[in-house]
Amino acid sequence: MSYVALLRGINLGKRNKVDMKSLKALFEEMGFQNVRTYIQTGNVLFDEPICDEQQMETQLKNTFGFDIPVTIRAKEDLEKIHQHPLFTKDNVYLLFLKTPISNEQLELLKEIVDDEFDVIDHQNIIIHLSKNFHQTRYNNAFFERKLQMNSTARNRNTVEKVLGKM
Repeated sequence: MSYVALLRGINLGKRNKVDMKSLKALFEEMGFQNVRTYIQTGNVLFDEPICDEQQMETQLKNTFGFDIPVTIRAKEDLEKIHQHPLFTKDNVYLLFLKTPISNEQLELLKEIVDDEFDVIDHQNIIIHLSKNFHQTRYNNAFFERKLQMNSTARNRNTVEKVLGKM
């Protein structure tokens, strides 16, 4: 089974630089098989996880010197997202939540988010934005504040490319 580790907050501007060759080498050292990366924003693909997100985060901090939140998704998770009707629209983003969303949190989002969205398996939010991601208030920071949990965002194109490489 193929998986992707979605790393949050690396290589944005001049801070939190992580070289993809070094990242790939670290995952291989941790014992992962068939390791590959996709673009500089921190998408590491591999087969059969042998440690959990917290262990990965510890290894990443020890190696690169700063906190890097990690969210792991299986190929079947991305396939389910890919099948969703919202996924076919333009200006679609996915937020991969660190922990599952509660029913209360979901109700809160329904009250405050005007754009079209859905929560898949209580851990992935697919949102069709009415504005560009950099112009909308419904960005990763908004959802983290409202849900009080870490998440990482990817656009539809990135999710499709990652899925194609799995």
